[in-house]
Amino acid sequence: MAFIELNHVSFTYPDASDPALKDVSLKVERGEFVTLFGASGSGKSTLLRLLKKEIQPHGELTGKITINGLHQNENDGNEEQIGFVFQDPENQVVADRVLHELAFGLENLALPVGEMRSRIAEMVHYFGAEALLNRRTEELSGGKKQQMNLASVLLMQPDLLLLDEPTSQLDPVSSRELLDMLVRLNEEFGMTIIIAEHRLEEVSALSDKMVLMDHGSVAMDADAKSVMRQIWNSPKRLYVPSIPSLYLSSMNQDGEYTRDIPLTVKEGKKWFNQICIQQNKEESRVNHRSGKVLLQAEHLFLKYGKKSDWVIENLNFSLEKGDIYALLGGNGSGKSTLFKAICGIVTPESGRMYYKENRVKGSKNKELIQSIGYLPQNPKLFFLHDTVEKEIEATMERWSLHDRWEVELLLEELGISHLVNRHPYDLSGGELQKAALACLLLRKPEILLLDEPTKGLDPVSKKNLANLLLKLRTEGMTILMSTHDLEFAAQYSTICGMMFHGQITSEDVPERFFKGNFFYTTMIQRLFRGSSLHSILTLEEAVRSCAPGE
Repeated sequence: MAFIELNHVSFTYPDASDPALKDVSLKVERGEFVTLFGASGSGKSTLLRLLKKEIQPHGELTGKITINGLHQNENDGNEEQIGFVFQDPENQVVADRVLHELAFGLENLALPVGEMRSRIAEMVHYFGAEALLNRRTEELSGGKKQQMNLASVLLMQPDLLLLDEPTSQLDPVSSRELLDMLVRLNEEFGMTIIIAEHRLEEVSALSDKMVLMDHGSVAMDADAKSVMRQIWNSPKRLYVPSIPSLYLSSMNQDGEYTRDIPLTVKEGKKWFNQICIQQNKEESRVNHRSGKVLLQAEHLFLKYGKKSDWVIENLNFSLEKGDIYALLGGNGSGKSTLFKAICGIVTPESGRMYYKENRVKGSKNKELIQSIGYLPQNPKLFFLHDTVEKEIEATMERWSLHDRWEVELLLEELGISHLVNRHPYDLSGGELQKAALACLLLRKPEILLLDEPTKGLDPVSKKNLANLLLKLRTEGMTILMSTHDLEFAAQYSTICGMMFHGQITSEDVPERFFKGNFFYTTMIQRLFRGSSLHSILTLEEAVRSCAPGE
């Protein structure tokens, strides 16, 4: 018998017209590393939550769920054996300080003080989180909260670890460290891991099994390479990561599928070195900037308390009209704080800010605030009403908007027309992100600030978002986004900046910005590093530049 078995499981939320899960049958063996993927709202989060009885959503459940040979209702008293890391880190935080948060679960298990101290010391040392222990949890960035939540769960030493998009708010270095730790837990301790994830570039190579969810059903269930081959010949081709996509694009031209599909940079380099590739002439990117500075900050300093360190320190920054500016950097480097300073949510201690060459005085500059649309890292903060439709109506009333046809067009473009009668908190992370973005775009701001806009989005939704941003740029909108999605930034931004210790330390067009980086670069650039194609950043550029030789 498998460690986890789902037999014909269906689940319907209250008042929902369609079930979130439809006749799902799935087996997971003990010690397996399983990746769930699929479109936003396809049932991944629901499936994960059903596996932990204490957080099962309310609704109608049919079918049978068996874990370790026991029906789920027979697993009372073993809740610590199943660890869960939520998609939204805010949903998991219960204490006001990091140390209290880490100790909370252990205290509920009534562990001896000595054992609690030993476990916490070991985990804090592993995460390198000594400096965070006495910090207030509300002061942490979204990525740091996610790391803290994972540490809290691992302190319970679970047999089964469930993670709902754990890397969505992590910078590339932290994301790699997280995945490396999951591999160690899986291989060295035999922990069974089920992870729901949209970013498959690295996690696919780690998976024993990949499960594609589609409209609440299991569409595919196989090893990673088999799944990649099946998806490539389906309408869901965008889900295939860049290195296997390049392989399949090349092999598709001569009909060869005999070689193993490369999933990692190492496998990709081995394949690339074994075949004859002729290089086509690649047109250089055209990233013309307008030269018209729309927003400028000079020598900004900002911190959240008199005794705390500077979050932004002597920062200089300029945003030109028509930019799609991608701001990258580690968790806690100050990206979200800079966005809040621009919007007037927080006030810098010192420094100057200019909008259209006019000095912005005070944190409530009316002209600047009316010209900015700000999507925060946590889109739940955006919603005040109990349905998406009511939120849209309130937005239209506040800004004196009357064009309902334009609303319908925008909702259709974002793929959320069917969600307007849903409560915002009932939406998946990606759906919530798109609903908040729709409300922002209705009033056509001159500057659009997007804090982690691709967080929670599947590849198809991400492509639609990119097309929308490019369209908005042609219509005169200027876009500033912070992101950990390097592939998205490399492909669609006109300029990239790196934030480090409260400053923007480097800034350049994507082809020069990413060149030579080890961690902050794309998988394709890593693949071609050291070759004549080292300047190529994206899959599209690679496909255009390479063709099988004789």
